[in-house]
Amino acid sequence: MNKKLILSITLCFIVGTMFAGKTRPMNIKLTVKGLENSKMILASYFGDNQYVTDTLLFDKNGTTYIPNVNRPDTILPGGVYLAVFPAMGNRYLEFILNETHFSIETDTNDLAGHIKITDSKENTLFYDDMKYLAKMKSLSDSLYKLYNNAPKDSKEKAGYRQQLTDLDKQIKAKRTDIINNNPDLYYAKLLKAMKDVDVPDAPRDANGKIIDSSYQWRYYKAHYWDNIDLKDERTLRNPVFHNKLKVFMNQTVVQVPDSINAAGDELLAKTDMKNQVYRYILTYIFNEMANSKVMGFDNSYVYFAKKYFCSGLTPWVDSVKLFKICDRANRLDPVLIGRQAQRLILPTDSTEMQWKSLYDIKAKYTIVAFWDPNCGHCKKEIPILHEAFEDLKKKGIDVQGYCPAIMEIENYKDWLEFIKKNNLGDWINVSDPKRHNNFRYEWDIQSTPQIYILDQNKVIKARRIGADQIEDYILHLENPSYHGKLSNKVSEHEDDQPEEQVK
Repeated sequence: MNKKLILSITLCFIVGTMFAGKTRPMNIKLTVKGLENSKMILASYFGDNQYVTDTLLFDKNGTTYIPNVNRPDTILPGGVYLAVFPAMGNRYLEFILNETHFSIETDTNDLAGHIKITDSKENTLFYDDMKYLAKMKSLSDSLYKLYNNAPKDSKEKAGYRQQLTDLDKQIKAKRTDIINNNPDLYYAKLLKAMKDVDVPDAPRDANGKIIDSSYQWRYYKAHYWDNIDLKDERTLRNPVFHNKLKVFMNQTVVQVPDSINAAGDELLAKTDMKNQVYRYILTYIFNEMANSKVMGFDNSYVYFAKKYFCSGLTPWVDSVKLFKICDRANRLDPVLIGRQAQRLILPTDSTEMQWKSLYDIKAKYTIVAFWDPNCGHCKKEIPILHEAFEDLKKKGIDVQGYCPAIMEIENYKDWLEFIKKNNLGDWINVSDPKRHNNFRYEWDIQSTPQIYILDQNKVIKARRIGADQIEDYILHLENPSYHGKLSNKVSEHEDDQPEEQVK
């Protein structure tokens, strides 16, 4: 294909397991007239990226060979590759590498148009299909122009619409024939992977009313991967798979941790749990959860960490990284939404004569706010939190505040002054400047303020929530139909540490 090379190509060599595959002799000849004595970059798709696998030189006849003559034993796995030509402004040709001996010849005047394929059924089929699609697109563009210019609601417009529909059916039928007649070819598998799921109509009762409104979505989700071989590593080496995975996990699966966990398990079970497809899918899901700013998605982060990484199902992860992941998961586990909050008993002043227990609070909701009297963000957020607390009280909501200060003994006066200045006396204000308690670790306090909402049983209902979200969130807990200005985004601070990820 005569295209510009995507600028995000990663200029590095793929090493290690990315080249794992069946050993076979290979001799692929590529000739491009007009590129004599110039350089060619060989790249391949892998997931959502393109990676440089080798740099080759054209000889005086414009010919080069894959693999590099200096590395004749190189093993290249099957997939879609790109021959990139720096002398042509990084224009490139795509081709399929699934056969060991074939040749491609073209020239710089029209890379795709003048291409000649020898001894490659894959690439002959690929380019014949591309030429057919180009022809159909030209016809389609002409019909669209006529359709758009035709009078509204006219027979003429309806006729063009029908022609466009028929054209689309022709294209789909042609590609279905390719798939059915070439079941062993990689290009046929690629076309099959691109197919949408054919979803049947939802069942209806005798009166024509839909019986199950979720039927089509459930069918689509259940059959989403029917056309993709998740045990074939070549599945990763094309521009289709990553987007399919992204759409499935981010749009097809219900975006709540339980659904994400179940969908991830089902998807991983479709792989052989050993090859690169398994590794790629697990890494993608895990890193998505690690990077997520959606409240509660750390539940899924912990789930996949413990089930797969910490149980020995990720042999490619080195011991240091594995320790960090499992340590982070163990630290997060007790403070996840849905967990019962850990017990916390702290003194109310420096004399330590009176201590207050979180579990002694009998309110329907408890706001637990960890804050620092000298933290700039706290000085802004804590008054907003207190205002929300007072508003909830005025609305008759049974709520209490338990607010541990994160500070050293030398900041004790600053704490008292801030409480007095902002009228925070109706909260249970506690602190631990002498560090009798390990709550900073146990409650995962990496930055301040950190705000939790607990129910009457001290079950965590929200965490890392912004002060401006507290009132709406508790009102939503009271009445699920109330949404106000709710957001499912976590509150972020500059000094928050990211979750451990894998490559």
